[in-house]
Order: sequence, then C-alpha cells, then structure tokens
Amino acid sequence: MITLQNILIDIAVAIRGALGLWAFPPLSALVVLLISVVISLTSNLVNRRFIDYDRLKRSREEINKYNEMKKKVKQETDPKARRKLELKIKRRERYIMKLQGDVSKQSFVPMLITIVPFILIYTTMNGVFVDPGVAFPGFAVPSPVIWSPLNFASVLGPFGNGFGWQTGQWVDTGLYSPGVPFGGMGLLYIYWYIICSFTMNMVIQKFLGTSMTTGY
Repeated sequence: MITLQNILIDIAVAIRGALGLWAFPPLSALVVLLISVVISLTSNLVNRRFIDYDRLKRSREEINKYNEMKKKVKQETDPKARRKLELKIKRRERYIMKLQGDVSKQSFVPMLITIVPFILIYTTMNGVFVDPGVAFPGFAVPSPVIWSPLNFASVLGPFGNGFGWQTGQWVDTGLYSPGVPFGGMGLLYIYWYIICSFTMNMVIQKFLGTSMTTGY
C-alpha cells in the first residue's frame, strides 16, 4: 500500500544516496545551512508578497497606543480624567478589534501557504540524516550533522541529552558511538537547523524588510 509516509521515506533514501558524503559531518552541516537559507528566503518572499508591512506597522502602532491608554486608565487617580480616558477607550474598542483582526489575518495567510510544504520538507530531511549502519526494527537512528565542541548534556543535564549523541551513548538495545571529538556532542539535524534558520532568518528579514515585529 502506497502511503505518504512511504513516499517520504523513499524520497529521503534517494536524497541520502545522492548526497553521499554530504549526508554526514562535516559536509552535512553545509547542506542543512543551505536548506535553512532556502526555506527562510522562501518564507520571507511569501510574506513580502502577501503582507503590507506599512499598513501592518500603522496597525500595530495604533494597537500599542490603545494598550498604553488601558494601562494609563488603571493608574489615573483623578475621577474626571479617568472617566474621559474610559470613554475614549470605549469609542476606539471596535476599531482596535478590527485592526487586531487585520494583523492576525495578514500573519495567518502566509503561514497557511507555507506550513504544509515546510512540514513535508522537514519530515523528509529528518529521514535523510540517519545512520545507515545502525538500525532497529521500525526505528532509524538519527545521525549528527555537525560536531559541537560544547556538550549540551553536561551544561543542561537531562534536557541537553536530546540535542544529539555523545560517544558511547546507548540507543535502545544497541551502542551508538559516533566518536564525538573533544568530548563535545554531535548535534542532530533539527537543532542545527534551528540555529541556522534563526540566524539566516534575521539576516534575510533585515535585507528584505520583512520583520514581523515591525511596529512593536
């Protein structure tokens, strides 16, 4: 039976075969960096196409002013001034609700367009960076894509264990020893991707002027 999962697995296997040595560190780190650049660039271009950033900035400035008035009315001790502020807030309430809906709509449309393709890409790539030499029934062992000199497990404890593999770490019933140099940690695809994506997204947003925090 052909399923989406089986299709993605077949695609991942084909990509891993095509990449060859580029599917393993240190070259895999560059592949993930390129993936993050492509995804961040695509996302920001879609945002630029569907979001009016000037209108978004004006809307957020109006919303911020409204929220400041709501804070101020709580601090106002003069009854007459307080009542005046309350009336002003009441008159602008419907208008601000409309602006908030517009801001949410502008943010939601690009996300709706990009979320499904990005999930498929992530799922496929997560199946590319696995160790072909270590496998258990129904379970593939993720392979590190880059060696980190920092051992997150030693810094963050149990939470840091999930960032990647350490030399001699047990996985299910087999011993997986990637040979992490210098006592560091082999970061898995998702964590190296998050680091790359966060960095590249800031650079691309600055270049294209597509920061979603504009106006705050």
